[in-house]
Amino acid sequence: MDMPAQKGALFTRRNFLQQSATVGMSLLGFELLGACGSATSSGSSSGITTASINTLPPSTNPGAVYVFNQTVKQFEQSHPHTKIVGKNDPYDPSTYFVKLSANQMEDAVESYFTEPPLLIKKHAAADISDLAKSWQYFSSYNPGISSIATDPTTGKIYGIPVTGYALGIWYNRKLFKAAGLDPDKPPTTWEEFRGYAKQLTSSSVAGYAETSSSNQGGWHFTNWMYTAGGDMQSADGTKVLFNSPKGVSVLQLLKEMRFTDQSMTKQQLLNQDQTLQLLATNKVAMVVMAPDMLDTLKSQYQAKLEDFGMGPMPQNGGNAALTGGNIFIFNPKSAREVIKTAFDFVIYSNFDPEVMESNLARKAAAGQTVGAPSNILFTGDFQHKINELNLKYANVPTQNYTTFANSKLTLRPEPRNQTQKMYATLDSVVQTILTNANADPQALLKQAAEQFQQVLDQSAS
Repeated sequence: MDMPAQKGALFTRRNFLQQSATVGMSLLGFELLGACGSATSSGSSSGITTASINTLPPSTNPGAVYVFNQTVKQFEQSHPHTKIVGKNDPYDPSTYFVKLSANQMEDAVESYFTEPPLLIKKHAAADISDLAKSWQYFSSYNPGISSIATDPTTGKIYGIPVTGYALGIWYNRKLFKAAGLDPDKPPTTWEEFRGYAKQLTSSSVAGYAETSSSNQGGWHFTNWMYTAGGDMQSADGTKVLFNSPKGVSVLQLLKEMRFTDQSMTKQQLLNQDQTLQLLATNKVAMVVMAPDMLDTLKSQYQAKLEDFGMGPMPQNGGNAALTGGNIFIFNPKSAREVIKTAFDFVIYSNFDPEVMESNLARKAAAGQTVGAPSNILFTGDFQHKINELNLKYANVPTQNYTTFANSKLTLRPEPRNQTQKMYATLDSVVQTILTNANADPQALLKQAAEQFQQVLDQSAS
């Protein structure tokens, strides 16, 4: 709960809020309003077209803010009569429809791979088919990636995927060495992972920390389910499948690590920001995260990057890991010329080869990390060009991520039907498993499956 530079930090932190009745009311309100109401504050005046975008980095990351502002300056110089307004306003599924109905949504919004089906269904994203098809590299997208932005019924395109990630194991190499483990050989199976966690645990260090709040418990449960070869939903998204023996095995693994092995943190109900802090401060040896967290390790915690490594997800028959990412969608209430300006900036800032090289050089000079491992959005020559640029400006110990980069695991996307509500439902399951030694995995999954099946049934009606 994928996504990969500062823009990557947005999707991998996954600070999801629990869904509430407010979300349902917001959806209803937007459907009643339809596409009515005035456009956003962006628009055309005095011959200048102004477009807003939600990806201005926070002021706590001045290096990323500098890179963003320089990119905006370059774009406005190379695209006369345009103006870009950046806002630090990360996508939030619980407020998106409220903001859209109130004309407070930016013209370009970086969202998650899981969101397009609902946004398309609710007419809450603009059709950009003509713009996307006019971009020379749109046809270079991996078909599995471009399908995320496409309505399977009409073939219309509603977004531009910009970052992708695969979850893996981040670990502290110093703690591995201290425990007698080879830091170049992270665990590859559930059995090894459990054994490593026990060996890494001491009076001051927990072998592993797991997330279970802000929808991240459900997100990680899905990832573990994929490593076991299980499924979360039926192919058409109408049936719950996580109430299975493989789902039970995931919960049993976590329960035994927590209470039998005592190799997990005593503190629970953690989110990813908290587990990253524990990793960065040498209090936890292993966590599950995406590659882009390197930048936060350095900028927020001043961690020595050579002390950390990344390996692929340990497997239990699935030979797979969860992949996700970020996708830009565009405000359907914005004027067409504003959408075009926003679209042009998204393409320019993310995929123009000269801008990419310039930004990578600036990032390295500004102390941002360059060279973190990532999965592939594109195929062919364009992806090769991207890889070469990343290697040219790499300023991180890429040798510490070799096992992750060379992994041949299948990358499985997040379920796309009511994904965030599914994650929220499973949060409570993971929380209970990690806080109650007497919890029954089968009973918990049965109850969660019945609850979430009602959500799927209601969304289909």
